[in-house]
Amino acid sequence: MTATAEGIDGRRLATIEQIAEIAPIPDADAIVRARVRGWDVVVKKGELAPGDLCVYFELDSLLDVTDERFAFLAPRGVRTDVEGNSGHVLRTARLRGQYSQGLALPVAEFPELGPVDEARVGEDVTARLAVRKWEAPIPAELAGTARGMRPSWIPATDEERVQNIAAILTAEADWIATEKIDGTSTTFWVAPGDQGVCSRNLDLLESAANRLWQLAGELDVHERLRASGLGERVALQGETFGEGIQGNPLKIRGSRFAAFTLRADGVEVPRGSWPEWVAELSVPVNDELTFPGSVDEALEQVEKLRSKVSPDRPVEGIVWRAADRAQVTTADGQVLRASFKVISNRYLLKHDR
Repeated sequence: MTATAEGIDGRRLATIEQIAEIAPIPDADAIVRARVRGWDVVVKKGELAPGDLCVYFELDSLLDVTDERFAFLAPRGVRTDVEGNSGHVLRTARLRGQYSQGLALPVAEFPELGPVDEARVGEDVTARLAVRKWEAPIPAELAGTARGMRPSWIPATDEERVQNIAAILTAEADWIATEKIDGTSTTFWVAPGDQGVCSRNLDLLESAANRLWQLAGELDVHERLRASGLGERVALQGETFGEGIQGNPLKIRGSRFAAFTLRADGVEVPRGSWPEWVAELSVPVNDELTFPGSVDEALEQVEKLRSKVSPDRPVEGIVWRAADRAQVTTADGQVLRASFKVISNRYLLKHDR
């Protein structure tokens, strides 16, 4: 079976995977824990066994509960996105003390994908199953009016979770731990004769009332990018956070911008090569952590961390970034972007993520 392109929203939300492990859950008779890639998922006892193929749906998947295969999720809540698509949004759950992240169903339940014996582990079936990514509504003062989509030369800001690319933990680099901030994706960019400000997916018309454009002016970011000498097309990406954004979990006054990626003429600039003014805008570094050796260790590290922005608040997670390179090579030869995120399960559960 031929692998399809990435999903409707550009993320591999539904893939064919193999069950790596099944383990009991204490005091639970009807459910067990399944390990899928680096994820733990609660499944019905007897429904899947080690080595079985399943369709794994990642967190943030918006699943149509009018499809009988997902109808059991309807009592847990249904949401409608800005485009009018309704369904259940997969979030972190905890059942009998066991974290469950995502949904795993036998591949045989999806005959539209073809014969089971032709299914391929890792195959992206997001588009074929019409799975969409849930996007939380953006506050009006940030949303603005779109003049178009985010320029094609600027990639989306999503970092891959460590559960999806565990092999990256074998890659050698000058790794640094930066704080994952719960806000809204923001991009400032310049190009010959043009400049802009983007939310996650949209390029916004300039407006004095839009908070993202206000930040661009307050930080003088467009002039600084032009004067950086990095290239003709330069983009600074980061997170805007604070009052009115994602519930403001860090409880700060006003709103701020924290930078995490700099791109010049299509190439990511390693953090160690950033201009000083960009480094001053960067997300905080947590130098107390040592680079993890396993997915479980990485997750354990972030569970009780406090924020460097608001020390009395728990941290959402950590993004590990290589300061000295844009790509790394894993022990098994994979070439990957030199960054990944580790999100606190406790935080996800508390904030319905």
